[in-house]
Amino acid sequence: MQTKDLEYFTKLCELKNFSMVAQFFGVSQPTVSVALKRLETNFGITLINRDKSHNTLAVTDAGKQLAAHANNILRELDQTRSEIEALQAETIRLGLPPIIGNYFFPSTLNRLVKHNLVPHLKTIEAGSAELLSQLRSGDIEMALLGSVGPLVEPDLDVTELAQPTFTIVASPERQLGHDGTVKFAELAHESFVSLTVGFMHSEAFRRLTAANAIHPRVVFRTSDVELLKKMVHQNVGIGFLVDLAVTPADNLQMLHLSDPDQPQFCISVVHRKHQVLPPLQRQLKELLINDKN
Repeated sequence: MQTKDLEYFTKLCELKNFSMVAQFFGVSQPTVSVALKRLETNFGITLINRDKSHNTLAVTDAGKQLAAHANNILRELDQTRSEIEALQAETIRLGLPPIIGNYFFPSTLNRLVKHNLVPHLKTIEAGSAELLSQLRSGDIEMALLGSVGPLVEPDLDVTELAQPTFTIVASPERQLGHDGTVKFAELAHESFVSLTVGFMHSEAFRRLTAANAIHPRVVFRTSDVELLKKMVHQNVGIGFLVDLAVTPADNLQMLHLSDPDQPQFCISVVHRKHQVLPPLQRQLKELLINDKN
């Protein structure tokens, strides 16, 4: 049995046509037939039933079982190939969600520059959910990810780096809260400028509204953090942001939530659990972890 046999077989289960499979891989039709025969001989069972009179194919139960495992095997082989190539690579593909990339990662750059790691970084910008998918597929080697509460992914190695706090932001003249704090329930009748779905803020905001049984009005949604802060400064509405995204230059009022058990924003460095880290990736991870101390 060869790896190609499994590739031909899974595609045959999908297309149910020998000539189309042969055309897809650029091989002859007998090559596909021989591969199927080799698999059936190896497992001692019929995997595909062929009705020559009607020119149709039907995958047997055994064939369906093999196809399910074959797809997993081929994915594992692709990931293994990617990880072996990464061991020899001089570039680290590092995933960065927008807020972490713009407001957290820059604070680590001095250490990375000092150790000459920056020229080896290729940053990939996307949301945390998309970056999780890219990690699993082997498209990136490592990522700094945000999560609401500790990130728990059994197949990934997760090291928490920081826990910045969600906060309410408002224009300087807005009268809210008491001594720089506010209960979320007190904001039931306020208008919010909100980040779009895909940001961890949306999930944290949803949890707070559910816990307090309120439904504040969202007057505008945006994926641009800077635009959100400008609209809040112009008093279009108040905002809900992680505190690391707010700087003195924004000239915004910050109110800390006094709610017990409020959602926590967690930043973690993440890579595949069984991935052997080459020296550059190991050094990057160590610097990121040490930088939090």
